[in-house]
Amino acid sequence: MKKKIAFILLAVVVPLFVDAKDITSSSSILINEKENGRIKDTKESTYTTINSKDTITIKNSEDIYGLYIIYEREGKAGIISNQSKNAPIGTNGFLHEYINVEKLIGHEKEITLKYTEEVKIADIYVFSEGELPAFIEVWDTPCKNADLLLFSTHSDDEQLFFLGLLPTYVAKNKKVQVVYFTNHYDNTKRLHEQLHGLYVVGIRNYPIIGIVPDAYSTSLEGALKNLKNAKLTEEDALNFEVEMLRRFKPQVVVGHDELGEYSHGQHILNTYILKQAITLANDTSFHETSFLEYGTWDVPKTYLHLYKENKIIMDYDIPLSYFNGHTAYEVSKAGYKEHLSQQYTWFTSWMNGKNNEYTSATEIKKYSPLEFGLYRSLVGVDIEKNDMFENIKELEETEEQKIEPEETEENKEEQKKSKKDKKRVPISAILLITLLIMIGIQKGAITWTKKKS
Repeated sequence: MKKKIAFILLAVVVPLFVDAKDITSSSSILINEKENGRIKDTKESTYTTINSKDTITIKNSEDIYGLYIIYEREGKAGIISNQSKNAPIGTNGFLHEYINVEKLIGHEKEITLKYTEEVKIADIYVFSEGELPAFIEVWDTPCKNADLLLFSTHSDDEQLFFLGLLPTYVAKNKKVQVVYFTNHYDNTKRLHEQLHGLYVVGIRNYPIIGIVPDAYSTSLEGALKNLKNAKLTEEDALNFEVEMLRRFKPQVVVGHDELGEYSHGQHILNTYILKQAITLANDTSFHETSFLEYGTWDVPKTYLHLYKENKIIMDYDIPLSYFNGHTAYEVSKAGYKEHLSQQYTWFTSWMNGKNNEYTSATEIKKYSPLEFGLYRSLVGVDIEKNDMFENIKELEETEEQKIEPEETEENKEEQKKSKKDKKRVPISAILLITLLIMIGIQKGAITWTKKKS
């Protein structure tokens, strides 16, 4: 009887989906009524410049339920319209943006896009109804509060020297936020690779892209000189990292080796700045702008790669059910493969072995991605030394350690709205309860129990 009831519930509550059909090839994508082949060539390296006066019209004989737009460098705000409705798009500035047409304006055979300023679009994909194919990235906005905040220097460091870290804590249901110190705006293919790789390892909250251009040096002095050449100061970098700490209020922060792993100056600079930022983030007199917006934050635990004191050893060779039995090492290897422009580098052999012979993360000896040290802690030292969240529960049960900025009328209204939203019962929950009651009345065999939250 229980199995039968479970089957009925599954059939009613969980709809059976078919895969959405990619109808891009059969769609007409017109810019000011002229066909544009480049916008359908599925190449991220080519793009079309769209001005604020231009209109993109998309037509198909089938109803259009979704669009996937790959921008050249960043998304811009625009409007999607049909004959009777319109809605905003591009407001988050995502490089890869999925637009749920059905949700915004209803499914249509013809829709238009207009942007408020110049934007460069590499590709537009068009989809019919159904579940999206795996290559579509549906990004959430950055975390409101993060459990783990990773300060990665470049696009690919998160898959290399922090190999295994992201999939490990994604699989543990932690809220993970990635912040990049550099921006790669001079080489936009690395921005696309960055997103593809993050999505493969389970990250869904959009990363923050840094203010520093990519530039090579082998020392802190060289990195500071490159910073000056980019018309930036050490204070600019410090303000940026303090703001990230205050904004995301992480329980655990992870940074690079103080010596920059292989002596990369920007790795060294990133951690040099971070060591100052974790103290200043809790200083009300520092960086007034970010304090007024986010308050202060005293980071409970900060780990640095290869730090010699209070060492912990991570295990990235455990099969993870979240990733269908693949290990964190294997998942990060798949993430790194998305960085096509970097496959020729020495990092590839470092990660995989010279002839791709490595099968575990423990085989990587130099700059081992397993080794970290607890640089700073508000909750004492680690005992088990294998989990960055050790002792964090103890902190969560104590008094909150953040200082909030002065409350404004706008903040009060937002809090009222949030409380109202929390009181609303989802329609799916109402349907489920109704169905259970009906089955209980019919069979007289349902016992209600209250689960602990």
